[in-house]
Amino acid sequence: MNNLNAILLVVAAMASFTVEDMFIKRLSETLPVGEILALIAIGSCLAFGLIARIKGNVIFARRNWRPMVLARAGTEAFAALSFATALSLVDISTVGAVFQSMPLVVTMGAALFLNESVGWRRWMAIVIGFIGVLMIIRPGLSGFEPEALWVLVAVLSVAIRDLMTRVMDAAVPSNVVSFQAYLTVAVASIAMLALTPGTPPVRPDTPEALMVLAGIVFGTIGYACIVAGMRLGDASAVTPFRYTRLVFTMLVGIVVFGERPDLMTYLGSTLIIASGLYAYLRERKLARLSVATLADEVQTHGF
Repeated sequence: MNNLNAILLVVAAMASFTVEDMFIKRLSETLPVGEILALIAIGSCLAFGLIARIKGNVIFARRNWRPMVLARAGTEAFAALSFATALSLVDISTVGAVFQSMPLVVTMGAALFLNESVGWRRWMAIVIGFIGVLMIIRPGLSGFEPEALWVLVAVLSVAIRDLMTRVMDAAVPSNVVSFQAYLTVAVASIAMLALTPGTPPVRPDTPEALMVLAGIVFGTIGYACIVAGMRLGDASAVTPFRYTRLVFTMLVGIVVFGERPDLMTYLGSTLIIASGLYAYLRERKLARLSVATLADEVQTHGF
């Protein structure tokens, strides 16, 4: 029952993040990207600050502001800016499909920079996943959109963020980490808005203000659901359901924005998801084998 509830929470989180993306893309039609992110980040920052206060987490404790924690927040800001830029320029279905390659990039980064053992099977899965990305972006072909490269920048930034999270002090509360991330996003967005010529701030009208508020609400709900889901259920049971975000993204692209993904996009998405799931399941299998081997050693030698 815990795993079932956790799966429902993760699916709800993916749906909430997709709705937030939908509002960002819709707002980008009339507002500068920097302004959209700044408004959503400020609102989310206040929300997580309130949550941290309610839970008794001390936001400005010295240990919460060490260099590694701040560096992670910086990568979060870079990821948000590049992802929102991609949403404003490229079909949301394309953005969602390419973004699903992020777990493969994390696996590759862990092997290259954290000395984690990655066998040839998972390396093949990474290669196949990247072939899927190339099928969607199609560099050098007639359907190539250079703006889609912003999605790859976002994927790389998020992967670096996740790798930093693995070596970051685990005692820093999640709410404080989120507060820092959104604070950094707000600062970076305001700087982007100030430094981009020809994109002055626009006063949102009532519908736009409501969409900003909805983006804040759904982003916060998504975060709360993903944290609760990952803590409640087994990782092996709930992690594959993160890929439901692509399904929601495709539906939003088709229904809301009138997009029509072609066959290459569907095939590339299938390759990305299949390779990502294989790499994850292979990792879980190796982890179980390692635990079983250790147990046998303890039983055999008595230590």
